[in-house]
Amino acid sequence: MGLFDFLKRDKKPRYLYNEGDLLVFYCECEKCQEHFKVIIRKYSELYRTYGKGAGEYEIQKEIIGSSCQNKITIHFDLKANYAEIDHDISGGRLLTKEEYNQLINQKTKKREEENGKKTI
Repeated sequence: MGLFDFLKRDKKPRYLYNEGDLLVFYCECEKCQEHFKVIIRKYSELYRTYGKGAGEYEIQKEIIGSSCQNKITIHFDLKANYAEIDHDISGGRLLTKEEYNQLINQKTKKREEENGKKTI
């Protein structure tokens, strides 16, 4: 057991991104695989827990896409510096920023290929 063994641990994937006055996360519907970029305003959409929850703040969101009527429910517990403590999701799955961008790029390429075949 070395002094720096904590550096070798697998890091948890990061799902919540701090972008100035906004918090951003990405998710996917489990039924239709529709992708969402969700933007939270720090000063109007966060709930302070006042010691009743796991962290200083919490986020509670419900998302319904345009492809199907499946409801995605997401709950984040946050520290005072807006760092994620824990999350819970039903009806879908959270994506990292990299996963989201990769899936969107794949969908765009597929759409371009289909459109290219139709015009020929």
